[in-house]
Amino acid sequence: MPTWEYASVITANDAESQRAGVSVKLPGGQSERQQGDVSAVLNALGADGWELVSYHSSGAGTWGFEQFWLKRQSSS
Repeated sequence: MPTWEYASVITANDAESQRAGVSVKLPGGQSERQQGDVSAVLNALGADGWELVSYHSSGAGTWGFEQFWLKRQSSS
């Protein structure tokens, strides 16, 4: 029976700079800020075998966030 590991990607818009920061949390690790936009980060994770399973968006105007949940089959 396959086992899965999960990761999350969070973007948060900064109201002052109007720029989104992207952070990734991989299994067993801490959340780490990433370079590039969310598309580049998600594409890099996809190249490593991660598959998008869920998405949530919240906020309006100059503030908001998006969260993506990903999974891949565990090698162990």
